[in-house]
Amino acid sequence: MTIPVSTSIGFANRRGFAYVILTLTVLFLALNHVIGRAVHTEVPPVGLAFWRWAVGCVMLLPFVWRRRKQSIPIIRANLAPLAALGCLMIGCTTLLLIALNYTTAINVALVNTTQPALTVLFGALFFRDRLTPVQAAGVVSAFVGVSVILVKGDWQTLSALDFNDGDLVARIGMGGFATYGLNIRRIPAALTNVEALFAMIVIGCTALFPFYIFESFMYRAVPLSGTAIAAILTLAVLLSIFGMLMWNIGNQIVGPKRASIFMNLLPVFGTILAVVFLGERLHFYHLVGVVLVCLGILLVIGQFRNGGNSHTEHA
Repeated sequence: MTIPVSTSIGFANRRGFAYVILTLTVLFLALNHVIGRAVHTEVPPVGLAFWRWAVGCVMLLPFVWRRRKQSIPIIRANLAPLAALGCLMIGCTTLLLIALNYTTAINVALVNTTQPALTVLFGALFFRDRLTPVQAAGVVSAFVGVSVILVKGDWQTLSALDFNDGDLVARIGMGGFATYGLNIRRIPAALTNVEALFAMIVIGCTALFPFYIFESFMYRAVPLSGTAIAAILTLAVLLSIFGMLMWNIGNQIVGPKRASIFMNLLPVFGTILAVVFLGERLHFYHLVGVVLVCLGILLVIGQFRNGGNSHTEHA
């Protein structure tokens, strides 16, 4: 389970592969929001976050054990960047689960749309990344499309949205995710994607453990119930393992700016899930929003036609 991204398959094929897995990652994230909100009254957020990552770590162990003698020295030599990435990855996902205890899934989805803009801003400030006018137009188009979906085509709805402390927590999490995406380039190439993810989970879970213990004694412990177990296993497989592997690989191939634009698909998938599983109706404003989001994504990723063959974006 190394999930290599071979250069021999060609840049165009790797690019298409990246777009597919980034899309799937956002679909899994939409499910994460639904599950996190659905179980928030029964399963405490830090406990849910800790156990989803801990279970994911155990699942990855058989795939990294064989190369442990080669990977451990590399991890030790790159401990600082891996620790920073691990704490950002697990810390930010925990913040989103905490936010879902205090705000609505709609508000969290709206906050998620700030990640592409934050990624562009942080990239310009700290990495001197450039954004072309066409890419900027794509970011704006995708943001407008998301907004159309969230306000249901009625802009007066914005004045009725009730933002609270949970939304502030989600904003902090999005800032952390943007920072994480920009620093994925610091993962050592000598490690496989699975080995790097395993190391980051171990470090991140170690940092989260004291907060989990505090929550268990001062708030409530994770119950040994079917709901809790199902939520933890689902999030461990879809998000902690496959979701993060796909997100990391996609970022490595196309760069953080182009990868982050896919986050605007979150409310699109939320709408589809609501129509399919909750029986909600599909409206015209949904179609307008989806078209604008897809147009924005195409404008951003379309710049590859003039982008050469570099493995990772360093614009």
